[in-house]
Amino acid sequence: MTGSSTAQGSGEYRDFAFVAPWGIAYQPPATARAVLVNSTEGMVCTGAMMEEIDLEPGELLLFSQGGARIYLKNTGEVVINGQVFAAEGGE
Repeated sequence: MTGSSTAQGSGEYRDFAFVAPWGIAYQPPATARAVLVNSTEGMVCTGAMMEEIDLEPGELLLFSQGGARIYLKNTGEVVINGQVFAAEGGE
């Protein structure tokens, strides 16, 4: 669990934790539409709603509000802030 915050929905929620896969920490922007779930640990944020992003099934995009992007493509390429790195053995 990472961070804690406040959210407004059908009620006001305070001091809930953000949960993510191990090795990933995040803090959504204040305007993000969050997904809150009641758990044995109390209320937790399991993620934030995303705008539609054109990804193929199996691809991953990490990005920050400031514009940094790391895109793992099904082709094996890694695109970091627009710079393409070919898959090993690729050209």
